[in-house]
Amino acid sequence: MKKGKILGLLAMSAVLLTGCVDSMPELTTEQSEIIAEYAAGLLLKYSSNYNYKIASEQEVAAAMAARQEVSEPETEEETNTTQTEEETNPNPNTSSSETPATETESGAEQVQIVADLDFAAELDIDDLIIRYQSFELCSSYPQDNSGFSLSAAQGKKLLVIHFDLEGLPEEDIDCNLFDYDIKMRVNINDTTSATVLSTMIPNDLASYMEVVHAGEIVDVVAVAEINDMMEEEIQTLTLRASAKGQTCTVKLK
Repeated sequence: MKKGKILGLLAMSAVLLTGCVDSMPELTTEQSEIIAEYAAGLLLKYSSNYNYKIASEQEVAAAMAARQEVSEPETEEETNTTQTEEETNPNPNTSSSETPATETESGAEQVQIVADLDFAAELDIDDLIIRYQSFELCSSYPQDNSGFSLSAAQGKKLLVIHFDLEGLPEEDIDCNLFDYDIKMRVNINDTTSATVLSTMIPNDLASYMEVVHAGEIVDVVAVAEINDMMEEEIQTLTLRASAKGQTCTVKLK
């Protein structure tokens, strides 16, 4: 009986629609949605397979309570997990495998006192001995202007660090420090720093290529341009050197 009513309603709707196409008013989107929803409700209401009823307030409250009971254990578990992670890793911006920057730097760069330190041994440079000798401040180097020389810019000075380069005592050494790709940087009074320059000075430490005769000591230098100052103003001088992955940091003064 209900199925017959549905078919009758659909037939009447089809007749009305086909007969009034020309005079049917235009509907807004909202009106179309209301009519579609109403029609769907009618179809479901008179369907024998659909159990149409309105839930009571008690049924709605019971359903909400059951849903809340399911979600509460999950929330509590997530809270416990978050607390465990915070206890394991107090710093939320640092993963458990990371180390604070200050500890990494202090562990990686151990400053050594120069004394008789052999830079060649520290940087894995074979068959040579390189020891710090002294430093000086000047406006140009070499000061005799023989061959290639460097001049400091206005308001600057050249910091020239001298090293004693020594070969083997029993044989000559064909020295080629250029292949070691030596990089150096100086720090003055723990406030300012400067990179050692790459120069064409014949006795530049980083590019020295000459035969060092047995027992001979050669003066090689590292030059950096710094702000104009007097030697007496340099209270501390630290040199950081690296060559093919090997590094050392040495306090020269």
